[in-house]
Amino acid sequence: MVIAWAKLSPAGQQSRRSLGLFAGVRPGTLPRYVFAVVVTLAASGYVAAQAGISEVHVLPRAMPAPPTQHVLRTNVDLVLVNVTVLDHAGRAVTGLNPTNFAVLDDKNPQVVRYLSNVDEPISLVVVLDASASMAPKLQEARKAFTELVNTSNPQDDFGLVIVNDKPRVALHFDDSASEIQRAVDALQPDGATALWDGMYLGIRELKNSRYQRKAMVVISDGGDNHSRYTESELRSLLKEADVEVYAIGMFDRYATRLEEKRGPLQLDEVISVTGGRVFSVHDSVELSRAVTEISHELRNQYVLGYYPSNRSRDGKWRRLKVHLAGSASPATFRLYAKKGYYAPTE
Repeated sequence: MVIAWAKLSPAGQQSRRSLGLFAGVRPGTLPRYVFAVVVTLAASGYVAAQAGISEVHVLPRAMPAPPTQHVLRTNVDLVLVNVTVLDHAGRAVTGLNPTNFAVLDDKNPQVVRYLSNVDEPISLVVVLDASASMAPKLQEARKAFTELVNTSNPQDDFGLVIVNDKPRVALHFDDSASEIQRAVDALQPDGATALWDGMYLGIRELKNSRYQRKAMVVISDGGDNHSRYTESELRSLLKEADVEVYAIGMFDRYATRLEEKRGPLQLDEVISVTGGRVFSVHDSVELSRAVTEISHELRNQYVLGYYPSNRSRDGKWRRLKVHLAGSASPATFRLYAKKGYYAPTE
């Protein structure tokens, strides 16, 4: 989930409307309340259409052009929210317009000013459980990771964090594509499950990734039993991070260990704050379907933007609720979005 704050200059407004690039960047070296939006400039011959900031802009789906080296960094007083809309068959819904969304910021209605449905590249880190309990499922987990890579946007960046007693980064975002399969083939099940620590490490890796959109996919067979970080600490970290998290739970229906029984509920409690969700799978068919749905959702998300009516820079947590409205009724579609964000402090 990407939420950004800053001040937008007229030139920045024009470039942003032209390209539909609205995701925020928060450098790891700055405090959480400082955000920057990177707007990639089009070729020099392109002429942007004139429009006022009070207008709503709906951007068509399109594959983005390869990034250029000409980058304009500008600040905007704008909250950006990634939103997933699904039909009852679990398929991503496209073609909606701003009137199909209603936004409540701390219960105060907001006006949607921007709406984008562009398949922009994403930096995605996979947190893969390779603890001893995953031994009979590790080959399927390898396939899931490979399939996730193969169904992604060709420009996406991938990282891989392996979890057992102590998590480690097996694949960095700047590693070559040839390293991906090598890293997966080298996996060997061993040890306990420091899952929360692995997710924490994944968030740290994402802070150094190059793309504005960031996501995490967790593949595990149960809950945590060996982390230094607690579930509540991880939840607090995810509330501050601009990262959407999904989980593929390879859960055992007949689990006897406490952490495996509690795993599904714990993962859902941790992940739901980011706007992501948990996919419970029990065989290779369900696993493949979960990977396909996650990849499809990430490539068919909406990014909506609004100028919050509360401009106070108090650093407080603002509760966020996005509803479907108009012809897109909740009885027809399901919506997933982040639960809130922290206001800036200066």
